[in-house]
This record gives sequence, C-alpha cells and structure tokens, in this order.
Amino acid sequence: MAVRGEVVVGVDDAPECEPALAYAFGQAKLRGATLRAVHAWQLPVHAFAPEAAYDMDEVRAAQHQVVRDRVEALRATYPEVRLIEDIPAAHPVDALTDASERADLLVVGSHRGGALGSLLLGSVSRGVPHHAHRPVAVVRALMPGPTALASGTFAATTRGRRARRCRQR
Repeated sequence: MAVRGEVVVGVDDAPECEPALAYAFGQAKLRGATLRAVHAWQLPVHAFAPEAAYDMDEVRAAQHQVVRDRVEALRATYPEVRLIEDIPAAHPVDALTDASERADLLVVGSHRGGALGSLLLGSVSRGVPHHAHRPVAVVRALMPGPTALASGTFAATTRGRRARRCRQR
C-alpha cells in the first residue's frame, strides 16, 4: 500500500471526540503526515415547517467554528502538524469513507451509544470500518467529558475484514 501522507479524523461537537482528535494528532506527528479534520453536517429536516429558511453562510460558519473549537488546544500542542479543515455537507459515514481514499489512517471516536443508540441514531464508529478504504482506529473515551482520556483503540483493517484490540500507552 502506498503511503499517502494523510491522517483523517472525524470531528463533531461532542467532547467525546477529543480522545480521537488527540490520537489523530499524535499519529500525524509520528508519520510526518497532514491531518484532515472532517466534520460532516446536514441541514435538519422539518416535517412541519418545510419552508424554513436557512442562511447558508451562517450555517457553514457555525460548522467551521465547531472544528476550530475542537482542535484549538491540540494545534498548540502539535504546531508541526499541518491541519486541513474539511466540512462537507454530507452524512458522516459517507464523508469519512470518501476522505479515507486519500489517507493512510482514518480515526473516529466512539460515543458508546450502545446497541439501542446505534439502532435508532446510526453510529459513525460502527459504519465507518465497514466502508473505509484504509485502516480505521476507533478511539473510545475512558470517561465522558472534556477531560476524557483514551482507554484504547479498536483498529480495523480495510473494509473491516479483520480487527484487533490495541492498548494505548
């Protein structure tokens, strides 16, 4: 497999994504790679107000701010890592899968939604390993919140054929 020089990480507005971001920044530094922070978003569907209008510039600016807020502290810790903010209007699994085509590693966080949560809401960390074009690291938080520590990484090979549990030190 050719080295592409890019690590991709999924970003959302939940504090549980911070351990995944930290892991991705660390991997980008170790590999001398660019880090692509992907924050996919979709407009809400209003069944009872289909004529609801949105200021798309304002919506896009808010989505960019989500990424800036999440990566701010880590950019200071890893100033040598080149960061690309990628904010597509798409489903997160689709956006991350597409971004994985040009990456060496795809990193996502796990919100521990449980079986019911993933059935009702869908789960990026469950969907991505099955569709990604490169290896995937699913990083779970030891405890929820802004001071969460990574407890481990679940690394899946391309298209989720084989998986192994890795301890993070």
